[in-house]
Amino acid sequence: MAGINKEYTFAKAGRAAIRLLAWYNIPPPVSRGIAGITKEYTFGKARRIFIKYHIILFRFFKFIVSPIFPKANIFIHSLPGRLLAYEWLKYRYGVFEETGHAHNSRSPSYYRSSDGEWKPTTCANVPSGGRFLLWEQRHFLPFGVRAEEKQGLTKSFMAFPELLTVTELCDEGSHDREAPTLHNLLCDGKSVWEVIRASTDFQSNRNGVADLKEGEVVFQYIQPQKPRIILLIEDTNVMNVQKRWDFMRKALKKFVTYDVPDGHSIGLVVFDSIAATKYPLTVLTDGAVREKVGSSLPRKPSREGQHKRCIICGLRESLNLLRQNGLGGHIVLVTAGNGILSEMEYLEAVEVLDNAHVSLHSIIYPLTEKYPKPAEGLEKLAAHTGGDTFIVPDEGIGADSKLRMYYNLLDAFYHTLSIALGHSVLPIKVHSAEHPGGRVPVSEGSFLMDPSLGSDTVFAIFYYDMTHVGNLVHLVSPHGQVIDTANMQKEDANINMITIRLMEAQVTSGLWHYKVENHADSHQALYVQVTSRPRSHAEASSIDLRAWTNHPSGVVNASDTTKPFALYTELMAGSRSIENAKIIATLSRLGNFNNGSQYPPLEVELLDNGFTGPDMIQGDGVYSRFVPSLRSAKYSMTVHVEGTLDGFTFSRHARIGTISIVGTPPVEDILPPSRIMDFHASLEPGSTSKVRFTWTAPGGDLDFDSADHYVVMISRSQQDLKEILGTTLEGWPLPLESYTQQEHTINWNIYDTVNYLALFAVDQNGNEGPLSNVVTVYVPSPPTTTSYPSSSVVPISSPNNSASKEDTSSPVLAALDTRQLAVLLGCLGGIIIVVSLILCYCKAVHHRHRKAAAAKKSGEPQDSYSVTVTISPKSTDFSDNKDSQQSLKKDYISPVESWSASQLLSNHSDNKRNSVSTNSDNSNQSAPAKKMYGDYTPGNDCSEANQYQYQYVAYPDHYQTSSEGFPTPTESYPTPSDEYPPPPEDYPSDYPPPSEVHSYVSSQPSDSFLSVSCDVLPSSHGPPAYAPYPAYDASLRSAKVPPPIPPKPKVLYTPEPYSTPEPYLYDAQSLDPHSSSLSVASDKRVRNVTMV
Repeated sequence: MAGINKEYTFAKAGRAAIRLLAWYNIPPPVSRGIAGITKEYTFGKARRIFIKYHIILFRFFKFIVSPIFPKANIFIHSLPGRLLAYEWLKYRYGVFEETGHAHNSRSPSYYRSSDGEWKPTTCANVPSGGRFLLWEQRHFLPFGVRAEEKQGLTKSFMAFPELLTVTELCDEGSHDREAPTLHNLLCDGKSVWEVIRASTDFQSNRNGVADLKEGEVVFQYIQPQKPRIILLIEDTNVMNVQKRWDFMRKALKKFVTYDVPDGHSIGLVVFDSIAATKYPLTVLTDGAVREKVGSSLPRKPSREGQHKRCIICGLRESLNLLRQNGLGGHIVLVTAGNGILSEMEYLEAVEVLDNAHVSLHSIIYPLTEKYPKPAEGLEKLAAHTGGDTFIVPDEGIGADSKLRMYYNLLDAFYHTLSIALGHSVLPIKVHSAEHPGGRVPVSEGSFLMDPSLGSDTVFAIFYYDMTHVGNLVHLVSPHGQVIDTANMQKEDANINMITIRLMEAQVTSGLWHYKVENHADSHQALYVQVTSRPRSHAEASSIDLRAWTNHPSGVVNASDTTKPFALYTELMAGSRSIENAKIIATLSRLGNFNNGSQYPPLEVELLDNGFTGPDMIQGDGVYSRFVPSLRSAKYSMTVHVEGTLDGFTFSRHARIGTISIVGTPPVEDILPPSRIMDFHASLEPGSTSKVRFTWTAPGGDLDFDSADHYVVMISRSQQDLKEILGTTLEGWPLPLESYTQQEHTINWNIYDTVNYLALFAVDQNGNEGPLSNVVTVYVPSPPTTTSYPSSSVVPISSPNNSASKEDTSSPVLAALDTRQLAVLLGCLGGIIIVVSLILCYCKAVHHRHRKAAAAKKSGEPQDSYSVTVTISPKSTDFSDNKDSQQSLKKDYISPVESWSASQLLSNHSDNKRNSVSTNSDNSNQSAPAKKMYGDYTPGNDCSEANQYQYQYVAYPDHYQTSSEGFPTPTESYPTPSDEYPPPPEDYPSDYPPPSEVHSYVSSQPSDSFLSVSCDVLPSSHGPPAYAPYPAYDASLRSAKVPPPIPPKPKVLYTPEPYSTPEPYLYDAQSLDPHSSSLSVASDKRVRNVTMV
């Protein structure tokens, strides 16, 4: 509880104000109200508003609301305490809220339960339907509990902290494991009590349930004294190499003279084999005191060897100085070597530091090992006391040292001081850049200034030698104003620095440019640094940057893959999180290759996407990322940030410290893919059965690279999915690179049933990732007729995280306003008018067609009739009697093309004579018949032998003759009611059964001369050349029936007029189904099968 302050309480109380508006069904006002809240404001802005207007707000409730509603007074005094407990549970025990949010696909306001009904996303001990709210883009808002539902509602406090009746947390008995709350998602469906009981606070029957008495909580605010700092510096002979000690003295002078704010106490102790105080603990008040403390370091180090150094001696001497004014303080240890401590040194240092309540911060300057080995030493000791460790590699060249080593030492002092005093005490480092010498005569660069900065802005140039900086130093403002700094420069040769201080009025927000004349040697460089402080009355909030790792001890065991190394960076503007920033963490491996070159840095982008592993909540301002597969070594870590706030771009820098990777990573890949957290299902717009699934590719090794395949499961039980017992779905796409959006669409044929789907990724070595979030798919049955969704039904799409199309059982109804009603009536009227016009038009057209048909019927002879056309695979044999020949003369004619009536009559008898033969032999047909019908024999039949169901060798020997002379089938010809002979043994089983009878009727005469080809002729009962007579109609047996008509070949035909008729010539190739092309020789000899 000691970590809670007034600012924390106000921030959470501001968040409660918005929750109260939703509780009372009041949407956030469009314009500023009493609390100054607008709907565009986030929770972070609500905090500042609450602080500004909380007095007016509470006076309003005290003098206006309380007299009218006496119970409101209890609510006003109870709410801050309840919100404090609500946030404390989340902070202390790692539990999360148990309510949904509008516009949140992971935790929507409502969800479809297993019975298909809508339920609020919450956890309660009694059923709670709530009031459904509409606001902004027709989505659900957090529901409000009805007054009648508050009776008996006591759980859960993590869902209803603002309700006075709710005093308990959800346990195993009342917890809703199906609700898509953030707590269920991140805690695997466990209740809040299950998670809290696993904490050490409740182990061994500690903090059991007891009777608590109501009372007021009293907070006592303690103002800490300003931090006291002891500088503990090693002065063995290892420091007397190249420029190491010279850089040490310059850095100490800058640290005391420029960096440490007024009012803070500084002391100086040096040690080798023994320790000695060089300057007692003194409060820095003016420049004279700073000059004395900064110049107290000896000009030359001692000649003692480093192997004789006594770090414990230096710690004891420093603690003696701190005890003079009480407990507590900070020790900044600067030592050379590799930072390794013996076991005895480590244990003794831990004891003396813990007893004194002192934090240790270590700076390894310089790192003398060329191939440093990771080991537990000063890093672990500093982390144990709450400090950090920074390493400055040795940058010696000949008798000199590079300027880079000096600047890294200055940077280490700066970050150590920011940890000891707080980030808000020191100026913000906006820009730092190295400009190597010997390349260009003028070095150029740029830096960003955001609106929150501008006070005490300093442009500094660090050099190895004064002659390395030329006369030209120009600054260019974002508006293009060139500032000549010749009369603004301040030189300090004691620390090799030139500073240019800008007035607050000169500093405009935007991108600044600078030019510096660079005369540095090729092995040296110039360093440019820009620092600034927040404006005193800035409208924009100051930007705070904080970085850390998940291994505070500074040591990571590479062989333990259960705790991979992770980096974190928090980016805030006041209490508001900054989203969509680009944060790059750079890990520099300390040491060199065998050829002396440095290791290339490793850059990792940190993300705030809420995909767990390790980021849990999206948009909370905490950017993080796992960094797997690091080699065993020591690494220095820095962070660079670029983002946008209120329309302005900003940049920040931070230094995390060092990390030691120990142990040997496994030879085989055992890192699984990361968890998929944004699995989402939705019904395709305009579709009733297509469900689209979307998700983000997780990666192969955690969230790096790509996985091998997905395992997708479906079940009607969420528990089965969590136990990997669902049915596996196939045909899903392969994984893409990590953080790539993927989608898959399924034709869903399971209606009116709730199904659950989840998936996980598997890498190339079979490592399975965690199960994704579970999505709900509910597709109602498609309507039998086309229907349009009513405007009074709120569509449910992304907010409910399920693929559903809202039907009449929608839980939300919105009343139609006047404009919507007018639009609806107008649409209905327009539809009625269009339908009426279509009906009138159809009726008129039908009437006109009937009149035309009647006129045609009265003016034309009715002597045309339709006949059934078939073809026989055998040659036909006609009866040789007179009546038959006479009937043929009367009714059978040759094909017509464009003949006149006289031509038809004159050729009628000739064509009849040549149509058939009077012989009874099947193969003895007359030459005219062969010429007209082609040389038709069973061998050149255009159809396959097995095309028909039954094959007959020949037709009957004779037909019965009717009184009118037409030949008719014999009485022995089977009727549809008779049984046909059984099919042959090789009869194909996939052909239709013999009961099927197909009738094909020839069309009426037309100018197009339609033809019947062999591939459209049906297979039916009896001899293929005739259609059987129905048994029920005996009149047809005595009627005149024309003889079978040979089919015309299937050829291309282009009609054109002819002066004289031409006989039909049979072309066997045109009827050959295996022919590559149709016959063109007979395209003008197409036979018409229409009878006149």
